[in-house]
Amino acid sequence: MKILLVCKDIGGYARKLADHLRADNAVCFIDTALMADAFNRAPKILRRPLRRWAKLRQFKKAVEAHGPFDVALVINPAQIDPEHLAIGLDASSRKIAYLYDSFSRWPMTREQLAGYDEVFSFDPQNAQQYGLKKLHNFIYDDYDASAGDGDYSAFVVMAGKDRVPALEGLARAFDRLGVSDYKFLVQCKPVPGAHPGITFFEQRLPLDAVGALVKRSRIILDIAKPGQAGLSFRFFEAMAARKKVITTNPSVVDYDFYNPANILVIDEADPVIPSAFVSAPYVDVPEQIYRKYTLQGWVETVFTSP
Repeated sequence: MKILLVCKDIGGYARKLADHLRADNAVCFIDTALMADAFNRAPKILRRPLRRWAKLRQFKKAVEAHGPFDVALVINPAQIDPEHLAIGLDASSRKIAYLYDSFSRWPMTREQLAGYDEVFSFDPQNAQQYGLKKLHNFIYDDYDASAGDGDYSAFVVMAGKDRVPALEGLARAFDRLGVSDYKFLVQCKPVPGAHPGITFFEQRLPLDAVGALVKRSRIILDIAKPGQAGLSFRFFEAMAARKKVITTNPSVVDYDFYNPANILVIDEADPVIPSAFVSAPYVDVPEQIYRKYTLQGWVETVFTSP
């Protein structure tokens, strides 16, 4: 099968998907986040239109060189230039969109959604409201059957300062338990007066570096973005590494892998962490459930769906 995969792949997850698909398919993966900027020395008034023209030309060349395609899979199409989308979709027989952000962050109109044969959304509320197919994110790493306790009691990495107050509440909750060996990383400028257990940094961590820190931790924290009901990749990283999760996202209780022994749902405004949850061992997810969330299971759902 010839597949066109298009995404602004800031996190690196789509590249993992592309690598998996290449085992059995001819894949043209276009990461618009990596499209080369040009005309840096052009007058400022001309720079933006010239750059857009150059990227459009680059996109068109890639599609013409590898197309036509049996199927186009566009991840978060609201982040892709509409002219790029038109070129990619016109070159593809079947058109699929997958949304791993909610409409509260990247809205799409019904007219835009109608341009696809199928639209999957990770957000159950968006899926129900717009008649989309609900689909989770995926496990992109190998299962770690021998996962140890790790170096950190808890770990989180996130971007932006808007969720720092919630993270501070979690830091204080761990402090009350006498637990201080946690690693909380936030990609943004330092917030004055923030909890000393939070480390601020500038450059985004590569996906493999995040995965390595997940494996070195015992509990993974997940603070849902405002308006988000879908599950972040944190849950799937934790499942692969056999780690517990503390989350502010209550929708996780509706998933078949949910087990209160492994996943603690807290009130963001008043987080309470029982000491027994921290100390009790991880309970393995049944194999038949786990497989559904792997890349293989995800691909089977997307590409064999009627």
